[in-house]
Amino acid sequence: MNRPMLTTAPPTSDRKLEAFVSSEEGKSAVDQLVQKSGTHLAASIHSGTLATAARMVGITQFGDLVIAELGEEPLANSLEAIHEIANDGVELILLGRQDDIATYRALIAAGARDYLVLPLAETTDFPGLPQQQPTIAPEPPARTGRVIAVCGVSGGTGASLLSSNLAVALMKETDRDSPETRLADVALLDADLGFGTVAIDLDIEQTQGLLDALVAPERIDSTFLTSTMAEPLRGLRVYSAEASETKEISHSEAGLPELLRHLRRECSNTVVDLPRNLMTGNSPLLNEVDDVVFVMSPGFASVRACGRLIDLLKTRQTPPRLWPVLSHTRRDAGLKPSEITSVLDCPITFELPYCAADLARASVKGQPLQKLAPRSAYARKVSALAKSVSAPRVPAKPARRTFFKRKGG
Repeated sequence: MNRPMLTTAPPTSDRKLEAFVSSEEGKSAVDQLVQKSGTHLAASIHSGTLATAARMVGITQFGDLVIAELGEEPLANSLEAIHEIANDGVELILLGRQDDIATYRALIAAGARDYLVLPLAETTDFPGLPQQQPTIAPEPPARTGRVIAVCGVSGGTGASLLSSNLAVALMKETDRDSPETRLADVALLDADLGFGTVAIDLDIEQTQGLLDALVAPERIDSTFLTSTMAEPLRGLRVYSAEASETKEISHSEAGLPELLRHLRRECSNTVVDLPRNLMTGNSPLLNEVDDVVFVMSPGFASVRACGRLIDLLKTRQTPPRLWPVLSHTRRDAGLKPSEITSVLDCPITFELPYCAADLARASVKGQPLQKLAPRSAYARKVSALAKSVSAPRVPAKPARRTFFKRKGG
């Protein structure tokens, strides 16, 4: 079965190879084939199967050559996936364990260039590849941008509203003359995969590329982000989508840290509308967050929840900067800022005024208030918050001991 096809393409250079493999035998097979590739062949190996590659059709651009392991999918599903990928102009090499002529002919007829049976024999040749070592694509640069999480400590505080407006306000704080090339000034990520509202608030279609990115984060690069993120405003890129099934949410959430690492390499600022359930526990997501904006209402339950979350984050080895914000979108018990500060043992950094008429007008038009009415009371407060968050972090100075403390100590 592992024989070259009769018609082969001549060796080429400057080609890109991508592999989707899920087993150790599949990885070994790709390593073996890559050993025979040329010095101008950039190789990228991803965790996944043919089904993973098929989900990317129409979302991002594949390399010139794709090697994919069949996995456990039924043959009918595999044939459909092959047809979709082949129609995208991609040369497809398949790896599998079914060793019979009927399977081989069905896969080739569907559009695959070749089919190799696992485990791969050491003498197996791969036609069309130069016989030298490949050039592996370099790792992307280290993180550079800032990640700001906005978390509503209770329902109805307007956290999603603040996320969208803060992202727009941060666009004004970004240095547009920076020589660095970025995807956009600001990225806005709706991390509520069950009930997120950012797409609705901005009047855009859900970005299904978000779910694909979370399932296969190794596929994320600048091209993928550019082609899958919405751009409701110039310089603002948005990811917002809902998982079709509740059981998929926890699995998809595991890909959020890797997505944030990519976004901070591409954008000066990334704003995350973060549900409070992702703030609890020792989540690796919090390692990617530089600032957390807690949005609370002037009510007893909201203030208590905010205090618990603040205490939780302060125990981390490297805690993020905290920005407790009091939102007057709902009155609740009408607690005074001084009363809240004494309970939290932490100052309220900003207060968002009640401006129902302006917010309603922005909601009807599907635009952030920061764009529609930048001089409104709410927009001005958000602009001030954006300026403070954009300021560099100043290390805390140790407390200075007085004469009396020195003498007593």
